[in-house]
Amino acid sequence: MNKTLNQLSANELETLVERAVDKRLEVWMTQLMDALTSIDEPVSEFRADFAESLRKAIKQSKAGEGVDLKSFRDETQG
Repeated sequence: MNKTLNQLSANELETLVERAVDKRLEVWMTQLMDALTSIDEPVSEFRADFAESLRKAIKQSKAGEGVDLKSFRDETQG
């Protein structure tokens, strides 16, 4: 049965949003890993803003400034 947005409970909406975000992150991570591990393909340059963002994320991760997905969810739900 299909429901309109105003018929969803807060928990149902949250679950739908979480699934959509998780799926998008999964697709993005797959694309990123494909780009980073494509040995047989010619080397291509990342867009400058993406490359800088990736460098920043790696630096934050090495400095221990990251957060795992479960902790992030717990933090945003509380």
